[in-house]
Amino acid sequence: MLVEVEDSGSGIPPEVKEKIFEPFFTTKEVGKGQASASRWCSELSSSRAVFVFVDSEVGKGTTFRIFLPRHIPEAGEIAVKAEAAKPAADYTGHGRILLVEDEDAVRAFGARALTSRGYTVLEAASGLEALEVVEREQGNIDLIVSDVVMPEMDGPTMFAELRKRGIKAKVIFVSGYAEEAFAKNLPEGDFGFLPKPSRSSS
Repeated sequence: MLVEVEDSGSGIPPEVKEKIFEPFFTTKEVGKGQASASRWCSELSSSRAVFVFVDSEVGKGTTFRIFLPRHIPEAGEIAVKAEAAKPAADYTGHGRILLVEDEDAVRAFGARALTSRGYTVLEAASGLEALEVVEREQGNIDLIVSDVVMPEMDGPTMFAELRKRGIKAKVIFVSGYAEEAFAKNLPEGDFGFLPKPSRSSS
């Protein structure tokens, strides 16, 4: 299946076009995080079953062509009957959660979802800001949910600094990249990992 997305914007310069599929590439200024479009391109193109091609001309616009695999049922394949609806799981709880995410919209969504489940949510836009929040709260935090790639101080560096300061709060890293893609850059220690995009059942 082919999905084609076209715009009539300013186009992509050749020197940028050849890098848009590189993980962590950004055209933003230092300290401003990663461009959402670049993150989307690199995440989508990392799938072996998806092919992405881009045509762009400066001053005229850009066209992305995304080729998705077609599912061909095998002989004898039988459609699985939908299971009877199960009661929704109860994810309500209590506790203080520090949410660390440099993109405002993503952080706001996560904060709303957690707050709606009964948690007290503190927010930080970078690892450096998270350390300031932890110090201000005197370590009174039950869980830290953090992005990996952020300006000023990334998630792994923040994690290492927290442990140096004796902060034992549990940490969960959240990223759009596969865990294996940055495993070598993660610090030693006990932490969890969740892939993006996260979904709320609210």
